Amino acid sequence: MIALTAISNAIKKILVFAGTFEGHELAKYFDQRGWNRCADFCVATEYGTETFSDIKGLSIIEGRLNEAAMEELLKSGLYGLVVDATHPYAKAVTENLQKACQISHVEYVRLLRGEVFFDYEGVNTVESAEEAVAYLLEMEGKILLTTGSKELSKYRRLSDRIVARVLPSQDSLRLCFDAGIPAKNIICMQGPFTKEMNFATMEQYGCKWLVTKNTGKPGGFDDKVRLCEEGYRIIVIGRPQAETGLSLEEVKERVEAFYGE
Repeated sequence: MIALTAISNAIKKILVFAGTFEGHELAKYFDQRGWNRCADFCVATEYGTETFSDIKGLSIIEGRLNEAAMEELLKSGLYGLVVDATHPYAKAVTENLQKACQISHVEYVRLLRGEVFFDYEGVNTVESAEEAVAYLLEMEGKILLTTGSKELSKYRRLSDRIVARVLPSQDSLRLCFDAGIPAKNIICMQGPFTKEMNFATMEQYGCKWLVTKNTGKPGGFDDKVRLCEEGYRIIVIGRPQAETGLSLEEVKERVEAFYGE
């Protein structure tokens, strides 16, 4: 292993846009290799920072960055490689980051989470939250919404039927209330959740429908969609765009190459 001082003096740092399972796994890898001071990890919220609290000495940049802010950060000259480990549905963030890297002439690598392919009866795939709402307005029954808090406002017309399972943060709770979801129908927990946990939640709240995204295995997608085996109906919001990128292991190899190992 190259000594930490040699790394920091010889080459630029790596900037990781994190906030997902893969981002945390990458942070643990940096910690194991003694590279904490050779990288900065960007997260959008205070809750995102808290998810890295188990890794000591990690450099965190907290706050939502638009394209201009990303460009400003990259033009500092500190970074030679950017790893995009954001959520597969964070389309705007990824597009802004790609543009900022292109303008700033910094190498960009997408850490891509694999999709789960499924073929179950009782599973409907739609392209957007709006399409999911339009479909559910024609149906009856309570809905367990597991797609996060950012798009909750789009489900306002279904708020009396929605049980929202969101991350345990003040922002998530505020967005639930803003969308008209009563406190008794808000579950603040961090997943992923087992099929048994999902089944128990559906039973307790009397839900017939579950709305999810294809977040892959790290997001517990398998254990959500398999509820159709118990007679529940699942709506899957497809990914916003087809992406190309590298797996977690391939990104680790790219990082090693960047550090000259």
